[in-house]
Amino acid sequence: MHEMWQQFFSLKLDKPRTLQLQIRKQLIEAITQGLIGPNESLPSSRALATELGVARNTVIAAYKELEFDGYIRSEERKGYFVSGKIYDNYSNAVEQKPPSSKSPKWFDRLITKKPYTKANVPKSGDWQKYPYSFTIGQLDNSLMPFYEWREVVKLSSTVGEIKKWNLDHVDHDDPELIKQIQSKVLPKRGIWANKEQILITAGSQNAIYILASLLVNKNTVVGIENPGYPDVRHILNFGTDNIHPIPVDKHGIVVDKIQPEFDLIYTTPSHQYPTGATMSMERRNQLLENAYKNNTVIIEDDYEAEINFHKKPNPSLKSLDEHNHVLYVGSFSKAFAPGLRLGYLVAPEGFIKEARALRRLMLRHIPANNQRAVSLFIGLGHYHNMFNKIQSTHQERWHLINEKIRKEPFLSCSPTLGGSTFWIKLPESIDSTILSENLLEKGVVVRPGNVSFFEENPPNNYLHIGYSAIDTNKINRGMDIIIEQIKSMIT
Repeated sequence: MHEMWQQFFSLKLDKPRTLQLQIRKQLIEAITQGLIGPNESLPSSRALATELGVARNTVIAAYKELEFDGYIRSEERKGYFVSGKIYDNYSNAVEQKPPSSKSPKWFDRLITKKPYTKANVPKSGDWQKYPYSFTIGQLDNSLMPFYEWREVVKLSSTVGEIKKWNLDHVDHDDPELIKQIQSKVLPKRGIWANKEQILITAGSQNAIYILASLLVNKNTVVGIENPGYPDVRHILNFGTDNIHPIPVDKHGIVVDKIQPEFDLIYTTPSHQYPTGATMSMERRNQLLENAYKNNTVIIEDDYEAEINFHKKPNPSLKSLDEHNHVLYVGSFSKAFAPGLRLGYLVAPEGFIKEARALRRLMLRHIPANNQRAVSLFIGLGHYHNMFNKIQSTHQERWHLINEKIRKEPFLSCSPTLGGSTFWIKLPESIDSTILSENLLEKGVVVRPGNVSFFEENPPNNYLHIGYSAIDTNKINRGMDIIIEQIKSMIT
């Protein structure tokens, strides 16, 4: 094969895409970028297969798909050629200099809120390359039910199913998914809701954004957990500056610290973020009584409720709420599929009507194909079977990490009953940001805890580590490296 053609291909056997897909994609890129001209002939399927070291049928299949899509054309006894018509769809604009990197004059005048400048949770985008990744919010591939998910995606991709979901649903949700949430997900949290009380969202964070957009203005007084989830604080801050920290302890949010003037309270009672503490029943009842007395709205983010090490977890706040003061946020993203971004909101019908109208203005509806796939995933029993495996694995990992912490007198952690993280208090002389940087050089991914605090000068001696993504067999060695590094920094 001519040397020119070799530059267009870089096939990898370990890629998730098949060889045929890689060949198609790389040829399309060469054609659309003008690297291969119109009507130029392509190598024969035999020649290209030999050069790339793949089966000839792989190349033939790739060529057939490219021909079907109009990128190439075939001529009998002559072979395949790049289609000249494909170039009619691309602009022939004269090449221009790249735009200036300086901010335009209108930027500071019109951009009144700058979320990029807010303190954010540090995340390692390449966490998978590190041998000891105690990252948070990711899932170990061994716990992901790949075959079951492929099954439901295939089932949702039949012609009949595509005809159902490949429409503009405007502001409606998949009725099958709503039915599965009603019958198989919410009842486990003690919640019973009709279809008009449920809204599908793009994950829990989207649900919280919708709630804040409807409930919060400059005069709204909001109470949030401290330490807590930084992005929720930033979302609420778009609407008001009246945000007040509420301390948490081993029983969850400290209700005695909630002021009567609070209009709205955000809490994570199942597993408080980031401490992992589970709100006690006494504290739950106290919080609901407080909300009723002061006419306060509670946003219950049921974070990681499915991952519980007790046979009978505490019921959700929503299930105990007799006066409709609780707005419930659930998610399929947290522990099931972080990349799926699918969640739901449960609230009174009148509120859901407003939330649905707002969602329509934002993004109309959540992708219907994903909704249908998740409805099948739940309906076929895969969802609950998956959590049985996750719970068992997480409990084993929890014991390993807890034992390591227990043996070190200079470490302590919040007691937890499940979830996927530990909130570790370090000696005061240890800066968790520096510790995290030092550990990353040794192949260990952890998260400093300072960004989770509300105050401007937060304590630096807290570490947030997760065990949902790390191999169980690597935990002991990873924890040993963490402890050795902490010991070397103690002054």
